Amino acid sequence: MHEEITPLPLSRMTAILVVGSGAREHAILWGMAQSAPLVPMYAAPGNAGIESLATCLPLHSPSEIAAWAKERGCLLVVIGPEMPLAEGLADRLREQGHVVVGPSSQAAQLESSKVFAKTFMDRYQIPTAQWQWFQDYDTLRHYLMREETGPLVIKQSRLAQGKGVVVARDRQEALATITDWSTDMTVYDDGIIMEECLHGREVSVHVLTNGKDYVWLPLAQDYKRLSADSHSPNTGGMGAYAPVDWLSPWDRQIIDEKILRPVVDAIAKEHMLYRGILYVGLMMTAEGPKVLEFNVRLGDPETQVLIPIMNIPWTKWWWALGQGLLLQRQLPTPNQAAVAVVMASDGYPKRPVTGQSIDIRQVPESLIFHAATAHQGERLIAQGGRVLTIVGLGDILKTARERSYQQVGAIDFPQSQHRSDIAENI
Repeated sequence: MHEEITPLPLSRMTAILVVGSGAREHAILWGMAQSAPLVPMYAAPGNAGIESLATCLPLHSPSEIAAWAKERGCLLVVIGPEMPLAEGLADRLREQGHVVVGPSSQAAQLESSKVFAKTFMDRYQIPTAQWQWFQDYDTLRHYLMREETGPLVIKQSRLAQGKGVVVARDRQEALATITDWSTDMTVYDDGIIMEECLHGREVSVHVLTNGKDYVWLPLAQDYKRLSADSHSPNTGGMGAYAPVDWLSPWDRQIIDEKILRPVVDAIAKEHMLYRGILYVGLMMTAEGPKVLEFNVRLGDPETQVLIPIMNIPWTKWWWALGQGLLLQRQLPTPNQAAVAVVMASDGYPKRPVTGQSIDIRQVPESLIFHAATAHQGERLIAQGGRVLTIVGLGDILKTARERSYQQVGAIDFPQSQHRSDIAENI
């Protein structure tokens, strides 16, 4: 039996706080602004684009955010990035009486520790790649010296901002990778995983869940590599599109029966407090869907295409979900498509150039979500790697793609880079 929850009325909400500084958080705030009640909106710490929607607070650590929130009535808090969730920010804010979208630190281990996630999947027979765990350099090196064939999938177990996974073509590249990673020996605190290389087509599945039940968001497809070159480095994400229509109803049923329902049932069985988003990165293999990874929050840049195409009252949804409630058992089918192209600084992902001025001319039927941006006087400047996410909207993906790249072309952003193949030939 599910516990009965008496929902708090929206009138109890004193303000909205979104934690994070990326384009994902900009999109979350944009979605709530379409249906927000008359309450103040804040971001911690936010960015230059978010400033048009919310008051940006110079708060970075969970302690600073919890201290600010302590005396502010009942806040609706949506936590965007994975690190504050792993550090227990959702737990601290719930203890203060706030309505929080984000899982507990216990449940956040599904993302913060790949070893935790892998043992969890093995325990409940959830399909995933075969794997081995190494906690020291020498043992891992000896293992690689015995391996005869590539490709070799190497993963840092800890959080690595999307850059802790390498698909090495051969032993030489694998050895170079672990040697590079081992300059920081804390990488072995949670270890390194060697994983079977799965083959197939990837898809990103997001569900809104209260830890017992769940509802699907539209399927999305992201582009993790820096360029179309299959050997270019992994990044936090260089583009995305939604909805995905190449999965059949049968595929979706298999994903639901073999992965989503068992995962959510296991979360409930292990008494994990989960009120938020579960992202499941899947590989559709010849043997069926297998889990590549879990995220315990919305993906970036998938959020930037999912939020705009969903005609739902996001504020009401987040308010209910933070209390463990789902407003509907099925979300409406989106009536438009979205294509996102990430504009990143030259040198990303290793040593991004910063300080470039950005000049934007807005194109109709497009959205611009900011990430690493700041104002320097009247200038908009780049402050990091992934700087802007450009989203084109349209009735079909082809139109959305055209509008996205039209908007990219209308932005003067020197020393930047982007992929030109997002949603190409779909």
